[in-house]
Amino acid sequence: MTTTSFPFTAIVGMDLAKHSLLYHAIDPKLGGVVLMGHRGCAKSTLVRAFQEILPAEDSGTAPFVEVPLGASEDRLLGAVDATQLVEQGQWREQPGLLEQAHRGVLYIDEVNLLPDHLVDLTLDAAASGQYRLERDGLSRQVDACFILVGTMNPEEGDLRPQLLDRFTHGVLIRDDYTPEQRREIVRARMAFEDDPEGFRAEHTTWLEKLWQKLRAARERLQTIRIPEELRTAVAEQAASLQLEGVRADLGVLRTARCSAAWQGDDEVREDDLAEAWTLCLAHRQVSKPQTPPPPNPPRTQPPEAETPSRERSAHSPLVTASTPHQARQDPIKLEQTERLTNHPLQEWWGRPVPAPKRPLPVAGASRIVMRPKVESRVDWGATVQESSKQGWQVGKKLSLRYRKPQRRPLVWLFVDASRSAGALKFLGVAREAIRSLGLRQAARRFQILLLQHDDLAWRVKRGTAQAADLCLANLTEASGKSLLHHALWKLTQMVQKAGVLPGDRVLLCSDGLFTPESGASFPTEKLRFRRQLQRLTQRIPAVAWLHPAPKRGMQRWIPDLAADSEVRLIQMQ
Repeated sequence: MTTTSFPFTAIVGMDLAKHSLLYHAIDPKLGGVVLMGHRGCAKSTLVRAFQEILPAEDSGTAPFVEVPLGASEDRLLGAVDATQLVEQGQWREQPGLLEQAHRGVLYIDEVNLLPDHLVDLTLDAAASGQYRLERDGLSRQVDACFILVGTMNPEEGDLRPQLLDRFTHGVLIRDDYTPEQRREIVRARMAFEDDPEGFRAEHTTWLEKLWQKLRAARERLQTIRIPEELRTAVAEQAASLQLEGVRADLGVLRTARCSAAWQGDDEVREDDLAEAWTLCLAHRQVSKPQTPPPPNPPRTQPPEAETPSRERSAHSPLVTASTPHQARQDPIKLEQTERLTNHPLQEWWGRPVPAPKRPLPVAGASRIVMRPKVESRVDWGATVQESSKQGWQVGKKLSLRYRKPQRRPLVWLFVDASRSAGALKFLGVAREAIRSLGLRQAARRFQILLLQHDDLAWRVKRGTAQAADLCLANLTEASGKSLLHHALWKLTQMVQKAGVLPGDRVLLCSDGLFTPESGASFPTEKLRFRRQLQRLTQRIPAVAWLHPAPKRGMQRWIPDLAADSEVRLIQMQ
């Protein structure tokens, strides 16, 4: 081995994740694993260490291919080799990442941020072991048998449940190490960084024993017997859990068989099933942040004459707590006001939007154009066709053609219609200020995310200006909790999936008061909100936050929430 990656045998803890990878090394057809955890919990270190313990089909090293976050469909599946085309005039294929990973590992870091259609293509190839390539005159069946490994930070967005279900294993990694484990982790990391080759030499013997055990388990796998009563128990358990399809059933039995082969047993035992259920259920049960439980019903208030003035003020429908742990359930009717003009908001709305610093691939239809744009890419098929019509020869300049996303600029609008926003007399005024922007004159499409009645849902998806105006006009009441960090998480996810074009923008309409999750502290919740807002502004350059004028010691609240993010704060009087 010439690699200088951290040795697999030197990784402390993370036993469940290591077992999942070992079982995939025993049975590459197992179906893939997704490792879920926050940044810095050694997910990528573990996956890259897995590369060297994977037994290769021959004496060489099994391929290890990493999919970059900005990969296109052509890069993933394969396309025309532009270099051969321009220099030699030969129409040759450039193998895609899926084909390069054949008989090895395909690793997708931040798999939840990869566009859904690319995840679909990857999962289809992983399940069938092949895919059909149809690109610019190229047509053939491609073998792509690989072990799919994905890592993700759930706080940065999730995968659709349909996609998560297609990973056989899901492991939620927590760094709940004991003091002794933390000590050994730091000791091992420092030793590796000081002398990588020497540190790896110390683990050569352990790695050799691991390779031998893996080879023996692979040879024993097909002979492992699965008792009929265990098959019945798995089917009954899956039925009681109301699992959709039979992917979980298959995954549990295949995983249990790998566990028995790893242990050197002749048949699957109940202990093997217990671990298999843990591996196969984690991501099917925890696929998105947990919604806080509903609040306790409000206690009956005493008659107005018996209520002290301070208490009456606190429970008035026009006043809310600055840091609410609970929200009253009775809705607040928004006052009807005339169209108002907020000049800072008008100025931000009319300002040109800069191109994103880190462009995100745009999903959806596209068209061929002659001149390059910020968001366009070269279309080699159209380029060759046009160049051939003009009598192009090898060595001559090509008549380049580009493929440009066809969708119009998008406006993502988050409207906080929780009870606190309505109690401050802010929401009704802000609604009319947004409507006065002249939405009907904008050549845009709108996506409106509404938080109301403890429900967070997209009320308009790629709608016209008329649909957006109608949605705002129908907003007549506010109620429920202020689940703001969930809203930002969902908004960031949608921006990531749709991609960003010049002209796209986000407008947040909220009072900035939130209800913390059950058991969460306000400093923790505040930090989560700031991180979500920072991630959102990193993905799209034009983000504004329309908020009420701060009162009663709240002057620093919203600026603190917006710290470390490039969001434009716009105050609504």
